Amino acid sequence: MKRNRLLLPLALLLLLTCACSGGNSSAASSAGEDAAPEAMAPMEATVADQRLNFSESESAAGKSRVYSDENAKLIRRASARLQTDDFSAAEAALNALVVEQGGYYESAAVEGGGYYDRNAARYGSYVIRVPKQAYDTFLSGVDGVGYVVSLNQSSEEIGEVYFDTEARLRTQQTKQTRLLALLEQAATMEDIIDLENALSEVEYQIEQYSTELRRYDSLVDYATIGVELYEVRRLSDGAGTADRLGTRISTALSEGAQGAGEALGNVIVWCAYHLIALLVLAAAAAVVLAVCLRRRKKRAAPPAASAPAEPPAQE
Repeated sequence: MKRNRLLLPLALLLLLTCACSGGNSSAASSAGEDAAPEAMAPMEATVADQRLNFSESESAAGKSRVYSDENAKLIRRASARLQTDDFSAAEAALNALVVEQGGYYESAAVEGGGYYDRNAARYGSYVIRVPKQAYDTFLSGVDGVGYVVSLNQSSEEIGEVYFDTEARLRTQQTKQTRLLALLEQAATMEDIIDLENALSEVEYQIEQYSTELRRYDSLVDYATIGVELYEVRRLSDGAGTADRLGTRISTALSEGAQGAGEALGNVIVWCAYHLIALLVLAAAAAVVLAVCLRRRKKRAAPPAASAPAEPPAQE
């Protein structure tokens, strides 16, 4: 009986303790839930900062979406096709633009003309590298070089590959440090040879990753722009499908007349260039024609009448 009286207060005390602990845990969990947004806010802000941010940049031409994350590993490329009726002036303008924006030519080639056609239209192909800060400014200045026929842009985010390569490099550098420490403590020649072989492999990996990172840095820090420059007689400023019908008809007639004039001029120039050969061919053709006519006349002439036989002389 006394034992039952002692167990009852103990059971009540245990129930009260569980209830209190449950309330505290629920309060703590609710407090944790209330504090979770505040604790997660800095983390979310950090993640948001690392995302690809696009912002509105105002320019003279209006608003356009441009990449604004300065810490991103972004490779930017562009290609432009230009026309000009003065190739020398356009090439000089392009050189001035490259120097002004702090760029350089990765490659440059000019074609056109030859022994038989020294005054032929020239064509230039250039690969230009400019700092990433001058990318937009350089493309804006291309209008001053020549008539822009087409302009294409592309970008590539290599942040994931870059930072992965960077982490691999740090791992290999740590491994190199540990191998060097073990090499100093090596006692046998076999251990020394094994450690040196491992060091050689690690150093090779370090050089590979370092070279890859330098290549990425070069592509990121300097944008690549390809420029094709064509020398033409007339710029491509004709009417397009968006113009009115009357404008398109008048432009077509004008373009057709100019094209016919150019074609006739090309024929005359070709004849003048090959004048001697044409004269020789004409003379040869005249001789052949005269011979043919002479033979035809001989064939068409009637045969001559035979003379009558003389009677035999009488004695």
